[in-house]
Amino acid sequence: MQLRTPDLSTEQIAKWMRAAAHSRKVESMPERAPQAGQLFRHHPGFDFKNARQSLNRARAKNDIDTIKPLRRLRRNQGAINEALIDCLSATLSVNKQMAAEIAGLSGEIATLRQQLAKNGAAADAGRVGPL
Repeated sequence: MQLRTPDLSTEQIAKWMRAAAHSRKVESMPERAPQAGQLFRHHPGFDFKNARQSLNRARAKNDIDTIKPLRRLRRNQGAINEALIDCLSATLSVNKQMAAEIAGLSGEIATLRQQLAKNGAAADAGRVGPL
């Protein structure tokens, strides 16, 4: 998905910052002002512990200390396959969590861009003459 972004100059960014600072001084906007918890929220991270444990279990089932011709007979291939399947399913669940997180962040970025566009249009409309 390609996103079109306008060419930004330092003057435009400075205008946005001045307009935002001015609007906060003049009027309070409780519906648009982010709360302290919303602005910087702690992300717990993604847990790959289950995938790591399943992979280690598969490695342990594959490690057989015996002479080479007997290793195939002593290896529990069914347990190894099951552990690898568990590892893949744990990785897929983490990938789904990541996809949901990315979708949420994309939505937040879209709302921020809309707010920037509205603030830029309001600042341009409020200007009384060329600078």
